[in-house]
Amino acid sequence: MLIDMSHLRLVEPDERAAVDGPVVDDRPRVSLRLLMAASGRCSCDECLLAYRAGNKRAGVIEVRPSAPRLAAVR
Repeated sequence: MLIDMSHLRLVEPDERAAVDGPVVDDRPRVSLRLLMAASGRCSCDECLLAYRAGNKRAGVIEVRPSAPRLAAVR
């Protein structure tokens, strides 16, 4: 099964790394926003910045149980 993700692109190596020497880790980098979205977290700017600031619960979407349905009583 092949999933088309043509809207994604690989991040190019940092230009400073090319000046300082060879890149040791040449694996593709993925944005934190994409990782958060792929794991089911909210990836808005506020949640992304909170996560980067150290809040590891930032962006976690908690599903609350729905309210019990009312039943008609005769």
